[in-house]
Amino acid sequence: MDIVIRYVFKHRATGNIEIKIYSISQLEERPAQKLSPCFDTTEYELISRDLCVPLEQKLDVFVGDLIKVSHFLGDYVAVVKFGKYEQDGSGNEYEPSKCVGFYAEAVNPKATDEDGFEVVPDYLVQNSMIELDYYQRIGNIYQNPDLLKEEAR
Repeated sequence: MDIVIRYVFKHRATGNIEIKIYSISQLEERPAQKLSPCFDTTEYELISRDLCVPLEQKLDVFVGDLIKVSHFLGDYVAVVKFGKYEQDGSGNEYEPSKCVGFYAEAVNPKATDEDGFEVVPDYLVQNSMIELDYYQRIGNIYQNPDLLKEEAR
């Protein structure tokens, strides 16, 4: 399996966001400057380099993507991250496990439904991407920062 990386660039003159996706094998075949004019540092600023979540059975998403997670308590928005997190599948019955990998972190962990019930229980605030039954990619934090602000309210 080839590792896939998303590069996010900002055009210095216009502020436009450009996204380029390359596999490691593509990057090894030729210099990055030959793959895209975005690698010209005088014209573009690299603002992020994100790994792809390698879930073959699910929609591929990248670190920094915003996803809508659906589960029996309701839907919530999460951001995809990579690193250390705590996974608690017991509903606070046991101490959470310390993990490293791709996970979804609720943008607004205190979200409630129309009846005032909590949509994101504590054990789902940080959740392994593998554990998610259903999610839908709704954007990324670079092109859709308004989704973060809207969800944080």
